[in-house]
Amino acid sequence: MGPDPALLHTPVLLDDVVAALAPALASGIAGNRVLDCTLGLGGHALALAQAGAVIVGIDRDGDARALAEQRFHAAGCADRLSVIPATFADAVEDLVTRGERFAGVLADLGVSSLQLDRPERGFSWRADDVAPDMRMGDGCPESALELMARLSEADLADVIFRYGEERLSRRVARAIKKAMAADALKTNANLAEVVRAAIPGHHPRHPAMRTFQALRIAVNDELGQLERLLAALPRLVAPGGRAALISFHSLEDRAVKQALRSGLQAGIWDDVARKVVTASEAEQAANPRSGPAKLRWASRAMHAPMPSTRTPPPYFPL
Repeated sequence: MGPDPALLHTPVLLDDVVAALAPALASGIAGNRVLDCTLGLGGHALALAQAGAVIVGIDRDGDARALAEQRFHAAGCADRLSVIPATFADAVEDLVTRGERFAGVLADLGVSSLQLDRPERGFSWRADDVAPDMRMGDGCPESALELMARLSEADLADVIFRYGEERLSRRVARAIKKAMAADALKTNANLAEVVRAAIPGHHPRHPAMRTFQALRIAVNDELGQLERLLAALPRLVAPGGRAALISFHSLEDRAVKQALRSGLQAGIWDDVARKVVTASEAEQAANPRSGPAKLRWASRAMHAPMPSTRTPPPYFPL
């Protein structure tokens, strides 16, 4: 039997991530430790370990943690990885409380290929025999189906508008609630068809993708998690260290950009990426999922004011 196909997965912007964090690793600060907030299948982490880093990886997904550890073991780097089973927001706040510092901090935000490629996880709009779940792992109290059942039509429309940027969110929410009342929404394919029927016209991408994004973000509190990470980030990165964050949609990228620019103005960061890093045409051709990826990095000032420990509220409480 060959290796698990998941272990052959190449993460997005791999060379760019290593290049962004390389100056901090070259300096040897903080024991060359890198905190990978979204360990996933371990692709970024392994490349950084092979570049000299000692990895502390966080992931809420038990399947991902097991595969990342398998990947490190197969590469002979098992002693360079320790794993924290938690949401990254909970983990980083605990690390800050303990005074931990890192040469580099990496976050590859959003849903992972492992989760998308396993229909039973309930993320794909194409799945015709799986109920909408979309939970990334630990720390998710309810599935997407349970969330849609709990929210009122107005609140569901707000979620779809805010997190999916769907301008017809009220029409979509009304159609979803009507289908649920008729017991006609049991699978992801049902949900996708309900949304498609609610949005007229022809579209380059399936019109349900924005609604699926919104539900996934809400179920996993992705933007609330990101806000907590961004608040903790200056205390996690050692002076002279670097942070690198990859986002996949405008809501994430906007939050990252604003946080790094505010930190630059406050003297917390002494340099930030002047231009967002995106995948080359060759990478996009080889891995279409890299198309929307945007990498931003920042360098921690050697002498900087210590930011407030106050954690911001969730992005949009449900």
